[in-house]
Amino acid sequence: MPLLVERKLFKIGEGGFAVTLPKAWINYHRLKPGDMVEVVVDGDLIIRVKVKPEEKLI
Repeated sequence: MPLLVERKLFKIGEGGFAVTLPKAWINYHRLKPGDMVEVVVDGDLIIRVKVKPEEKLI
């Protein structure tokens, strides 16, 4: 699902920042409030869906 969007950082409290995720990406991955994502920082920044335990293959 190629998607290119720009987002603005906004300040949260005294030391944090946040960014919103595109609704199309949220819908595509069927995410809802409380679901977890992983943030990987290794030169680039990658945000990926964290697999729920019940979705893991046995």
